[in-house]
Amino acid sequence: MTTKKRKRTLKSLREDIAKEVPFVDIKPYSHNIISLVLMQISSEYGAGHANKAIRDFGLEERGWRQRQKR
Repeated sequence: MTTKKRKRTLKSLREDIAKEVPFVDIKPYSHNIISLVLMQISSEYGAGHANKAIRDFGLEERGWRQRQKR
């Protein structure tokens, strides 16, 4: 039996970040969740979209850094 992995939409991934941002430094693992979602955005949609999410959600002030586009 094989399972297909469905690609999540960029909008859905950004919504996940938006849900976690208010809990950074409050709820355990919120940093990890945001980092994993950013990695997924970068992998599936490119570093530019991940960098845009970092800017849009003010994540640089919270410790995340934008990456160079390749």
